[in-house]
Amino acid sequence: MVNATRVESMSALIQEYDLQLVGVTKGYSRTGEADAAVKKEALDLAGQADVILYCFGLDEISESEGMDRNHMRIPQNQIELLEELVKVNPNIAGIMSAGSSVEMPWHYCCKSILHGYLCGQAGAGAMLDILTGQINPSGRLNETYPVKYEDTPAFRYFPATERNSEYREGLFVGYRYYDISKVRFLYPFGYGLSYTEFSYSDLEVDGKGASFTLKNIGPMDGAEVTQLYVGLPGAKIFRSQKELKGFQKIFLKKGEEKRIRIPFDDKTFRYWNRKTGRWEIEGGEYQIMVGACVADIRLTGNLTVRGTTEKNPYQDAELPSYRHGLVGQVTDQEFEILLGYPIPSGKWMGELGINDAICQMYYAKSGLARCIYRVLTNKKKKSEEKGKPDLNILFIYNMPFRGIAKMTGGAVSMEMVEGMLLAVNGHFFGGISKIAAGYFRNRKKNRTYERLLYGGGNKP
Repeated sequence: MVNATRVESMSALIQEYDLQLVGVTKGYSRTGEADAAVKKEALDLAGQADVILYCFGLDEISESEGMDRNHMRIPQNQIELLEELVKVNPNIAGIMSAGSSVEMPWHYCCKSILHGYLCGQAGAGAMLDILTGQINPSGRLNETYPVKYEDTPAFRYFPATERNSEYREGLFVGYRYYDISKVRFLYPFGYGLSYTEFSYSDLEVDGKGASFTLKNIGPMDGAEVTQLYVGLPGAKIFRSQKELKGFQKIFLKKGEEKRIRIPFDDKTFRYWNRKTGRWEIEGGEYQIMVGACVADIRLTGNLTVRGTTEKNPYQDAELPSYRHGLVGQVTDQEFEILLGYPIPSGKWMGELGINDAICQMYYAKSGLARCIYRVLTNKKKKSEEKGKPDLNILFIYNMPFRGIAKMTGGAVSMEMVEGMLLAVNGHFFGGISKIAAGYFRNRKKNRTYERLLYGGGNKP
């Protein structure tokens, strides 16, 4: 979906590696429909190979620019083929392409999984370099992979039913949630495999940072991503049990060791106190944790930190769901305490505002606006039915009105956007007048700015 200069393919490059290629086949339809002929061809070929390199992942309909996902599954026809392949040949290396986390109930089908994310036009060669050991992988997951979508902290709150999206999970997103709630996950934040092994030892902690020794004790050169987390057992301010506060990626030759230091900064121990309106520090004895991922802590030390908190922002009994990480059970009362004000109404009140998206013109009072909505929706549906969503339509469809003033290179001002909203909300002539007046004012300001930018003229 991007205009690349040249796109590598594994089938074209694989001859350059020390591999004997039995064959290449499509296996499944990219747009998701069943295709018995290509599936049979893949199964026949799989029986002739020692190892299957199975390329699969999310297609353009599953995730794309300007579109929220409504599930976390790989397209079913890809998984059905994988489950049939493993019956023919158990030696499957899964090569996954996706821009975000997915459910992986099928992971047992693969002897190994190499996740390339959205690896770009040179991705095929990079994947083959890793698979053949020319490069030792050192990538790490920057998100937790849940067992199922329903296990995510936002499951109960998204998508929004009407106007508002409520972030009731608060700070308990990603690993912060899974850590405190003890909900099972498949792969943790910061996780990644290597062809070598590393040992951690001799942790020392002082007021400025943590130092430790890292050694490559495995069979080949490689890089390790060391991660520093902090936690405060018995904290009065609700918080996650671990918070990532620093990391370093270190390359070591086989048998080499190095002393590593990860410094603290002004953000390491702070939190936002809504009562005082500033960043503060809760005093206490903090745990300083160093490891290979959030679920693989190798070294732990302690550091006493002096606090600045005089006014606790929350009473002990006010937010039980947040204190225990049970954010799927947050009541309206708790959420209002967290917000510090009543929950805004998410009901449609008959008028659109600058934060409403263009696709919400479904609710507009103006017949013309509703017509524009239908045209955009039909274009969106037709492109999705072809299996290749129109990114420009998706971008416009989900853009808030205020975004029009931000994304048009100065051609549209906020005054003109306000005029558009007047027209959309049923005040057609008043809206057109405001758009016209705003256009001429905006043009004058743009010309003044251009003179200032390119030299000459006076400051506006």
